[in-house]
Amino acid sequence: MSKRILILKNISHEEPGLLIDVINRYYLPYDVIDLSKKLNFPKIDDYALLIIMGGPDSANDFSEKIIKESYYVKLAFHKKIPILGICLGLQLMIHVNGGEIFKNKVEEVGFKHKEKFWYTIKLTEEGLRDPVFENINDSFIVFQLHGETVKLIKRATLLGTSKLCRNQILKIGDYNYGFQFHFELNEDLFWKIHDLSAELINHDLNQLEKDFNIIKESYTKRGTRICENYLKLIKFIM
Repeated sequence: MSKRILILKNISHEEPGLLIDVINRYYLPYDVIDLSKKLNFPKIDDYALLIIMGGPDSANDFSEKIIKESYYVKLAFHKKIPILGICLGLQLMIHVNGGEIFKNKVEEVGFKHKEKFWYTIKLTEEGLRDPVFENINDSFIVFQLHGETVKLIKRATLLGTSKLCRNQILKIGDYNYGFQFHFELNEDLFWKIHDLSAELINHDLNQLEKDFNIIKESYTKRGTRICENYLKLIKFIM
């Protein structure tokens, strides 16, 4: 099997961000499918990694899109194809393994909760030992864009948590990782979300920009390292 990557987008403006920067840096072959435009699922056996991006859907939806996407994700698990899920991607990974998706006690949007404190992830003991977080600080600021969360399933290991949403980073098996937050954010993706995301309608966009400018250098450096560590784990890069 060639080391080809499939990226599923759930809405056009939630691009893979710095994931593509890293993939291109290492000349890895990939395809991007925008499921918000067409439900076109290629043969899963043609790929050695599945990346599932975020979007406005709920994993609980009974739409044709979510039903077909859930089946596809379940098939990837069955075929033992490594999966990297972000936001909705994480929720779909838990959903197809029989887990519960439910409304979080608060919506997490942006970098800060009501401008009072930064959304901060703290790695668990398991997270600190995990190779994907090698040379990553034990706590770090993240960009959030979600209203739902997941219940931890028996098959999953909790790698990262936060004050307002417990299950932020989960690992299922050896190579399947789910992130509730958007570690893939780079400057281009930030501006697409800034301009097009419905979740930000009631948000202070000027403050959002200021927050991003404060942390963007360390944010993209950390996100790049997480992506590279993951690709090393699954032996896509050395």
